[in-house]
Amino acid sequence: MIAATELATPATSAALAVIDQLLRDRDGMIARIRAGTQLVAIMRTMVATIALCGAMIGAGLGSYRGGVQIGYAAIKLPLVLLGTAALSAPALSAIGASLGRRARLGVDLAMVMASLAYGALLLAACTPLVLLARALSLPYHHTILAVVGMFAVAGIASLRMVVHALATEAAPGWRTAVVGLCVVFAVVGGQLAWALRPYLVRPRAQDLAFVRALEGSLFDAVMGTFASARGRYAPDVNANDEGWR
Repeated sequence: MIAATELATPATSAALAVIDQLLRDRDGMIARIRAGTQLVAIMRTMVATIALCGAMIGAGLGSYRGGVQIGYAAIKLPLVLLGTAALSAPALSAIGASLGRRARLGVDLAMVMASLAYGALLLAACTPLVLLARALSLPYHHTILAVVGMFAVAGIASLRMVVHALATEAAPGWRTAVVGLCVVFAVVGGQLAWALRPYLVRPRAQDLAFVRALEGSLFDAVMGTFASARGRYAPDVNANDEGWR
């Protein structure tokens, strides 16, 4: 037992050092990834960070309803974040290679993982706001809009890190690669999140499902929520609510 603890301590310290560098010195982290230094260790730390922060965020969202929904959301949100990284990195490499950029899938995957880990850390820091909204009995639709805003800010921060990395790399066609990555991020992340919903569920909801059948689109649900938050309820409002419940 003592030997296992002694072995785990350096590894834990190294992982915390990586996270600290991600938060304090993103330029240094970008340079470290681009140089290919300890990519496996970096990716291992980023995966663990995304999984733990995603579970924390998901549990916070699930606590709005409580019960088994806390566990459901804590499982699904890390899958969304990790799935987005796994599908976006090959797209970045493929787009860059087609424009003359050197194909380095391992580096691109580490970069995307690091950017999503940074966004996940920002979301984890905002999780108490979800708990506060529940404690203050903030209306359901207003809470949804607040959560969408939180995820939008974290997503922009993640993309900004990748954009900065590509800009400093100055590879051929990096601007086109950035546009392509933004599209892939939005489509893949949005579709995965939509497919694995619900996360935030009405407190009075009786039936809880791990996932719901696809109905409408993410854009329709957001627009319906905006209208409901302003007191305008469409005849099919229940269908719109199902997208988020």
